[in-house]
Amino acid sequence: MNALAHSYFFWSFLIFGLLGLYILPSVIAAVRNVEGLGWIIVINLLPTGVGWLAALIAALLLPRREPLTESSPYLDAARDCAPSPHRPGPRS
Repeated sequence: MNALAHSYFFWSFLIFGLLGLYILPSVIAAVRNVEGLGWIIVINLLPTGVGWLAALIAALLLPRREPLTESSPYLDAARDCAPSPHRPGPRS
């Protein structure tokens, strides 16, 4: 057991494993593409176990961000602002 305690490989594996476990809620939220990703990252960075647990629950339960579709109001607004080849733009 003493040889294991002096092993660099063991301590590197332990530290990176715990770091991976610590950022797991943020990774899950990013993969799921949830709506409150920024808030989950902020809560996850709080140095408390309650913050980690809250971030994990939020990452699993928050709804996914909807992809922009053809009938999305955001796309309609972007189309209104963009110059169209069918209508003339302002003349200089």
